[in-house]
Amino acid sequence: MPHRSFARMEICRKLVTMRKALGDALGYRHCANPIWDMLMELYIAERERRVVYLWSLCSFANVPFSTACRKVTEMEEIGLVRRNTAYRDRRGVVVTLTDNGEGLIESLLDRLAEIYNGESTARAGVSALVRFAN
Repeated sequence: MPHRSFARMEICRKLVTMRKALGDALGYRHCANPIWDMLMELYIAERERRVVYLWSLCSFANVPFSTACRKVTEMEEIGLVRRNTAYRDRRGVVVTLTDNGEGLIESLLDRLAEIYNGESTARAGVSALVRFAN
């Protein structure tokens, strides 16, 4: 499935670029979506084998640090991400996707690809989210 993995990365990168364009045009405070932004960053970072620290992840969300930290806590509580103290630098907290988080992102990216390619019917767009929230 290397082709599917490559396609997911391309979609994810385009979504991040689109989010940045939207934020630049409207101002990030008017179109904040920190959970989506952070999940996309984690997905890309893990495929690029980059370590993501809590501080940089919160910066990536374009919301106040306290808001971003609350969102990370929410994602952790529903099993999408995990926090680990970095073993080399005890001050750093590393954030990674859980298997559920990765599965959710891949499911959403596949669904968005279907929509973009006109392959999707009028299915409910939240069905993938409901699966992981329950």
